[in-house]
Amino acid sequence: MNNQLKSLSGARGFSLVELILAMVIMIIALVPLMDSITGSLQSTHLSEENTVLVNYVREKMEDVLAMTFTDVDVSAPAGTPTALSDTVSVFGKTVDRNVLVELYDGDGDSTPDSDLKKITVVIEDIQQVTLKADF
Repeated sequence: MNNQLKSLSGARGFSLVELILAMVIMIIALVPLMDSITGSLQSTHLSEENTVLVNYVREKMEDVLAMTFTDVDVSAPAGTPTALSDTVSVFGKTVDRNVLVELYDGDGDSTPDSDLKKITVVIEDIQQVTLKADF
């Protein structure tokens, strides 16, 4: 029992230098961890924004495909957005949702066919392309 008292009485706590050194090591380890968490959050936000944009593109494409063939006007001049284009709000930011329509050469004779339209819906760098036929 006397040995136990001696070992307890001789025990010392952490010195201030040891405590500061432990905190410095912990901070050095936490900085990269916090950077990776911040990067992960930014990546998640961008992914969420892209998902919303893709859904807006699909929604507009479905709207256009539900229209009759004659109601889908061809872009004039070529490459310009049609009257079907509009704007949508994504996370407080207004973006253009452009619809481009052109006649498409389906039989490969270098002449666009009057009964086949290529429809492209674009928001920023996301686009969807499909064909609509008059059958």
